[in-house]
Amino acid sequence: MDSHPARPKKTDIVRKRTGCQNCKDKRRKCDETRPECLACVRRGIRCSGYNRQVTFRDVTSQAAESSKRFEEARWAELRLEDERRKRRRTEPPSDDSSPPNHPSDDPTETPAHTETLARNPPAPAPLPPWHALSNDGWLASPFTLPWALLDTSGAGVPFQGIRPDSTAAATEAGSPAPTISLAIPSSAQLTESGNPGSQEIASLVMQPHSPALSTTPWDEFLVNEGSPDSSSSGSSILGEPDSDCRISLSLEEALIQHFDKNVAPSIPVNIAFPDLFRQSNFFRAAVLALAASSLQFARPLSLDRNSLCRVYSDKSIWTFYDTAVKGLQAQLQNAKRHNSEELAGAALLLAYHELDVGTALGILNHASGLDAIASKLDFAASSLPELFKAWRMLRYDVRFMRTPTRPSRYVADGYDVPCFLDPQLAIRDILSRVHGLHSRYAMEASFWHEISPGGPSASEKAAAWLCSVLGRVCDHRNFQRRDFYKDTLTPQAILEQCEIMSRRLDTWHKGLCEHDLPIASLGTEQDMISGQSFETVITYRFSDDRKALDYVMYLVSRMTCNYLRSVFDPSASASATEAWAKVVLGIVCGMDMQRRIQFTVLRIDLLLTIAATLCESTNFATTVLDYLIPKVTASGIAGVDGLSWLWLKSAMELLLKEKRKGRAVRFFMDSMEEDSQPWQWISKHQIAVFGDYNGKGYFRDSYSVDYMPSD
Repeated sequence: MDSHPARPKKTDIVRKRTGCQNCKDKRRKCDETRPECLACVRRGIRCSGYNRQVTFRDVTSQAAESSKRFEEARWAELRLEDERRKRRRTEPPSDDSSPPNHPSDDPTETPAHTETLARNPPAPAPLPPWHALSNDGWLASPFTLPWALLDTSGAGVPFQGIRPDSTAAATEAGSPAPTISLAIPSSAQLTESGNPGSQEIASLVMQPHSPALSTTPWDEFLVNEGSPDSSSSGSSILGEPDSDCRISLSLEEALIQHFDKNVAPSIPVNIAFPDLFRQSNFFRAAVLALAASSLQFARPLSLDRNSLCRVYSDKSIWTFYDTAVKGLQAQLQNAKRHNSEELAGAALLLAYHELDVGTALGILNHASGLDAIASKLDFAASSLPELFKAWRMLRYDVRFMRTPTRPSRYVADGYDVPCFLDPQLAIRDILSRVHGLHSRYAMEASFWHEISPGGPSASEKAAAWLCSVLGRVCDHRNFQRRDFYKDTLTPQAILEQCEIMSRRLDTWHKGLCEHDLPIASLGTEQDMISGQSFETVITYRFSDDRKALDYVMYLVSRMTCNYLRSVFDPSASASATEAWAKVVLGIVCGMDMQRRIQFTVLRIDLLLTIAATLCESTNFATTVLDYLIPKVTASGIAGVDGLSWLWLKSAMELLLKEKRKGRAVRFFMDSMEEDSQPWQWISKHQIAVFGDYNGKGYFRDSYSVDYMPSD
């Protein structure tokens, strides 16, 4: 017989799709990385996507059945363990050397018994249903923890950990269960509070990041010091435990502890999360999603494009988020008044997730969804009035994300006037309005000489110019909707608005208590900040960094009103703007920059940029560049904050460069699309700049910037 050549072996890579459109057109090999393939990223082009809808399988009934079986097995094991403990107390010790088949939670067991358990692990318990999901499946009901969120003072209930060899139970729930790997930073202080003598959570293993899901066994077992299975590390990244045992908790419990210790204090409003956490499964998923993203990005990251792309594309940090979004969408179909608080809380946390590590489009989508939920919620009878304040603060954040020439930037409702009674809400409303007025003036002023009676307004011309220069999809969409002012802004209208806002600022400042005012730090010479390239600055301190941030908003609002008045009113002096700018520097330099101000658009870097565009001198920008940014970066900042400070550094350098040319930049916009990931902002792109020639005419221009130029 004729010998036939051996059939070539097929690759073990399963391709479910055919690559992105760019790679298909160019006949290149595509690695199909989401959201953008690495081939397009390396070439610096925008990935065209995959143009295929993904259908998700409904596993609600399977997850519910798996949850029921898991609960029955868990309680059966607890009852069996209680009976075994009672027998040990009453029966004499036996010479039988065979160990029991189940782990014991008794801390008085001998080291030999614990070592035997470590060598012979018990039979795996059924997996909790939150773990039973795949890339094509969605979670319907996550595992209910045996304790209340943010309240771990009750009696400790033994928690069944996730065994590394328990994939069979996951198959019963619907699909294979990938184990989620999250790198736990050393700064995350995860402790377990409970009865006296409770143990601290042991160090969680730091895992390298991967675009795909990595496998990390999140086991729960006791290991005695000195045993063969004990950790070889000298000390835990979370500190030494109280006893001689270390405990490795499951992923979900670690996320809950991280949310309790690090995420919840950073939320702008104190909300009673325990009630919502016990009542709602999709709200619990939103809590886990926010904790997972915060845990992933709470450590310093390498600020290069490829590394950031891999981190942001890591599916492990988006699994809980996708689960929460799917659960929220399912609940919105049959939303009732009694669960509107749960829906609003979940939508709020998902919006915070997008504010921290997501896109502008995600923020707008969740904010609009929260508006729809809030319209059906009776806040007067609500048991969580803090949700109202958090919702209004998110609306003010959305204002800053919209183009100043759009009238839809200020969407009024019946709650606008009552918000003036709250100091935090009032100052955000004032700042958003005065900044919008200043930005609109900066954009329209360069078109004033082109305005003719009966012709297009300056706002319409500015919107058309943005479409031609930046080419963003959102700009074209807004222009087609005619979302621009029909009337051109006049100096008289600007002065009238400044007068109204000045009176509101006077009222706001009079309502402050003495302990809410800045206190000058004059105790030592170290309280004075000086340098060769900038003027000496006096630092100020506050009792709370949140109050310091609110006061910086007040000063920036004052600076904006005074600048606009100095342009059109000869009696107003621009020197007051410089004086307020030095106070802003003193407050910011006196703040603890290691505490992240999260879940808001109005962060320190944005406020400093706004203040720098209002100053006539270069002292403000020079102080930020030569002192503040080196101080913050030297002390170590997390990955998300690192991108913000990198953007601030580039903005200050641009302002100084144009200032030396005799051009004062008053406002600028990036060309990034609304669905762009944060890591894409450091790539090369266009920016539109508006300004004036130091009060002698106006200009507009566009630049190509690269916040991280390649070597």
